[in-house]
Amino acid sequence: MDAVSKMLQVGVVSSVDAVRRRVRVLLPETGMVSGWLFAVGTRRNSVPDDLPEINDRVLVCYLPVEDGDGFVLGVIG
Repeated sequence: MDAVSKMLQVGVVSSVDAVRRRVRVLLPETGMVSGWLFAVGTRRNSVPDDLPEINDRVLVCYLPVEDGDGFVLGVIG
């Protein structure tokens, strides 16, 4: 896996923590489930209005450092 494909990966949401606005993602290329990843998006009246749901396909971005944190950029249609 080259550096760019490690940074950007497509996966499927397996768990959602709406209170903390985090999700866990199954990454098919490795067969592993991510740790908790924050989901980028907006909030209205303290409620996330576009948090990914279980089974949504999402784009995940990892920071390009050893064991870098990651986050979900959004749902892929």
